[in-house]
Order: sequence, then structure tokens, then C-alpha cells
Amino acid sequence: MATVPKPFAITVNWNRAEDTVQCVSSLIQGNPGVEVLVVDNGSEDGSVEVLRSKFPELLILENTENMGYVKGVNQGIRRALLEGATHLLIINNDAVSRPKMVADLMDVLDRYPSAGIVGPKIFYYGTDMIWFNGGHFNHWMGFSTHQYMDSRDDGRNRERKVDFITGCAMMVKADVFSEVGFFDDDFVIYAEDLDLCLRAKEKNYESWLVPFAMAEHKVSLSTGIAGSNLMTPFRAYYYGRNMLMMIYKRKRGLQFITCFLGQTLVMMPYYFLLMGLQRTQGSFRHYMKGYNEAMRWVVSRER
Repeated sequence: MATVPKPFAITVNWNRAEDTVQCVSSLIQGNPGVEVLVVDNGSEDGSVEVLRSKFPELLILENTENMGYVKGVNQGIRRALLEGATHLLIINNDAVSRPKMVADLMDVLDRYPSAGIVGPKIFYYGTDMIWFNGGHFNHWMGFSTHQYMDSRDDGRNRERKVDFITGCAMMVKADVFSEVGFFDDDFVIYAEDLDLCLRAKEKNYESWLVPFAMAEHKVSLSTGIAGSNLMTPFRAYYYGRNMLMMIYKRKRGLQFITCFLGQTLVMMPYYFLLMGLQRTQGSFRHYMKGYNEAMRWVVSRER
């Protein structure tokens, strides 16, 4: 007997009740049949009370402190799996689902048995400018890009395989988490989505972009400046840290060497130039702090 699909949407909230209410509303109103689970990371702005008043039936996991994004979302995944979830939509609380997004994502997972992770086309909030339309990872240079970022929507709506799906909005088959494992806690935030997609690929699960499924992203509300891609000190620290850690975890031999050089000789100068042009105070120092921490982390480990 075929399993009846039971999709769960999981989002993590920390002191952003208004955004989380909008995210949850978009899921409940535009995507019938999806269960929504909110992990609250010790908010002090009354988020839980606001959410309970707006959505009395909403499943909320309350933490007494901020566990960090990855630990929070993993907590939500574990609970959703216990509740019998067959499909898990991981979505940022500053993202808004357009109608039918969940059904469209599930449809592609059903039609392509090799697909394990799928994601929608994502626009900057309130615009027709693309923030995400598929992720590319250079396996020899060790850096990732959002394809078509900052371009206007061209209307092409054919699903296709990609290297990775952004964690801003990704749907994952329950079997993937069972076989591959959850998001890696070491990353805290950023690169955990790329790492999961690469681990899934090693187990023959493909990542697919579903452009006729759509969402909007307010971008950097909790980690930077709303609506921008500025290299703030917070973002710079994890950009300097996490990609080196991911490369160590996922690459061996010659590819490890070329990816390490790519991060050091290509991406570091690129980010330094970007931070200089953006004049984001403190970002240089925080990038190097993250980079040096990753180097110490790599040296301290044995293969």
C-alpha cells in the first residue's frame, strides 16, 4: 500500500514574530495539507504568544535559549519525522511561499524518483528580481554561486537538476534524512544546505530546481541588512569559516588542494574587494577570524 504523503514545513524563529506570522500564513493559506512546525529559539519578544494567538493549532517547539539555526532546524526535523512526515520543507522565517509551492515541489519529487531535494525559484521580496534560481558548485575551485541572481525573471519554468538547493526554501524526502543524516551542526549557519546536497548526491539523491514553484525572500533580516546581500561582519565570519570546513569534510586528494586554493587565492580577494566597495565596517576582521578558526579546526583533525 502506498504511503499517504504527509508534508511538514519547518521554520526557526528568533525574535521575529511578525515575519514568522507572515511565513506561516503563506504556508497555511496557500498550501493546503501541509503541517507547519515552528522552532522558537528562546525569543524574548513574545513571539510564541503571538504565534499561538494567531494559529492556535500550530505546533511550536520552545527552546529556552538560542541554539543557533542548524541545531534549531534539526530539532524541528526530528520532531516532524516522529510525527510521520514524508516530505520536509525547510523554510526561512523571512521567506514567504506563493500558492501551491508545496504541491508543485512534491509533484517533482514524485515524478523523478532520483530526486531527493527540490527547491523553488525565489524572488527578492515584493519584486520580480531573482534571488535564487538554482545553485552551482565548482568542485575544483570550491565555491558556490546562485545562478541568475539579481536578474529579472525570464519566465522559463522547466524543472532541472542543479548542484544544490538553498536552505532558504528546500523540500527534502524523509528518506534522505534517514539515509544521509541531518544538517551538520558544525556549520551553525550558512553552507549547511550545500553540504547536505553534496552528501545526498554521494548517496545518489539528486537536487532539482522547480521554477514554477515560487517563494519570496526578505533577505538578511536576521543576519544583515534587510533586502541586501551586504557582507556584514556576521556574514563575513561564517563565509570565511564554513566553506573551508565544508571542503575539508567533502573533498579529498587533488580536489581538496584546488578547492583550498580557490577559497584562499580567489574567494578571499573577491570578498575583500566586495567588502571594500560596500564599506562594511568590521567585515575584514571577522572574515579573517572565521578563516583562521577554520584553519585551526582543519589542522586539529585527522582524516
